[in-house]
Amino acid sequence: MDRRSTFERALDRAWRSLEQGDLAAAARALESARAAAPGHADPELAELEAEVALARGDPAATVAALSPVLTGERLRRLGPDEAADLHHALGRAYEELGDRRAMTREWLEVSRLDALADSEARAAGADEAADEVLELDDVEFEHLVDDALGELPADVLERLTNVAIIADDRPSEALVRDGLDPRTLGLFHGLSLPHQSTLGPAYPDTIHLFRRNIERVCHTEAELREEIRVTVLHETAHYIGLDEDDLRRLGLG
Repeated sequence: MDRRSTFERALDRAWRSLEQGDLAAAARALESARAAAPGHADPELAELEAEVALARGDPAATVAALSPVLTGERLRRLGPDEAADLHHALGRAYEELGDRRAMTREWLEVSRLDALADSEARAAGADEAADEVLELDDVEFEHLVDDALGELPADVLERLTNVAIIADDRPSEALVRDGLDPRTLGLFHGLSLPHQSTLGPAYPDTIHLFRRNIERVCHTEAELREEIRVTVLHETAHYIGLDEDDLRRLGLG
C-alpha cells in the first residue's frame, strides 16, 4: 500500500472514530495519519487535528493547527468547501475561547464560502456535487415540515398557529453577526411561551429552518427526512420553553 493510501485510510478511521465518540481511537488514527502524511496533505491533516483538539476541549490547539493552513499559498489551493470547513472549525474554537470578534470573522467567511460553493456547483452543473448533496424543491420541503408538525400534540399545534415557519437557505449575515453559527440547522426567534404575557408576544415568533445546512449534513433521503423532523421538533420545543438539557433527554439535542 502506498503512502497516500495509508494516509487516507488513517484519516477515514479517525473521522469514523470521532463520529462514534471514541476519542482515544481517533487520536491513534491521527498519529498514523501524521506518520503517513504526504507533503501536500496539510489542510486535510490540519482539519483532523483541529477536530480532535476540539473534542478534547482544547480550542487553543485547534487555533494552532489551523492558523498556518489558512494563510498564504496553501489556502489558495483549497476549494470553497474545504476552506469553509476549516474556517468553521476555527470559528468554533474562538467561540470556546470567548473571542467573539474572531469567531464572527471566521463564521462570516464560512457563510461566504458556503454560498460560493453552492453557486459554483450550480453554475457547473457538476454531477459529483449533485451526487453529494441532496436538494429538495419547495413543495417537497414543505411536505416534510408538515409531516413533522403532524407529530405534535393538538394543543401544541394550536399554539403554533401564531408562529411563522420560514425556510431560508442559510442564516442571514445579520444573524451571523449576532453570533449565530452559520451552519445552524434551525432557530427559534422570539419569546418562548412561558415568557409571554397574557397579552401575547410583543413581536412575531418565528421558527427558521435552514435548508442548505440541513441538506449538506445528509447523505440519503431517509436521513434528510429525519433531520427535518428533528429540527422542526427541536425548534418547536424551544418555543414551548424546553432547554437544551430537556431536548437531549427527549432525543432532540
